[in-house]
Amino acid sequence: MSLDRGTKIYAAVLAIVCLSLLLTWMLTLDMRLEEIDDMIDRDSEIASYPYPFRALEIEGTTAVLSSPRSNAMPAVRFLGLIKPRLKNLDEQDPALIAAQKELAEIQSRVRKLVLRRNDIDSVSWRLDKEWYAERGILLQ
Repeated sequence: MSLDRGTKIYAAVLAIVCLSLLLTWMLTLDMRLEEIDDMIDRDSEIASYPYPFRALEIEGTTAVLSSPRSNAMPAVRFLGLIKPRLKNLDEQDPALIAAQKELAEIQSRVRKLVLRRNDIDSVSWRLDKEWYAERGILLQ
């Protein structure tokens, strides 16, 4: 079956557009994000924590990393999600305080690990709204 001239031109233009989009996407990929995620995954202490810290983007020499806590999502509420036994505890309960300390230590460890890279001078944190959305919690 042969294609008419108009169909051939359309197919060629469509192929060029698709290839251009693919090339643009590949050129904008920052492999450093995957490298940072691999660094995080290789650290057994971080990898064993119930929240998966990830590199979201790199802005100059600043790595933007996912975080389970912010003003919109206090650590206490997050901890109740990953450790249901902590959900209704008083904020001064030793178990809740220990869990908050563990989260702070893990997040600090992630920061120090990422800062070991020569191309990263600072770390900023961004609330991981997608992680919460996967659990049915929609945040603004």
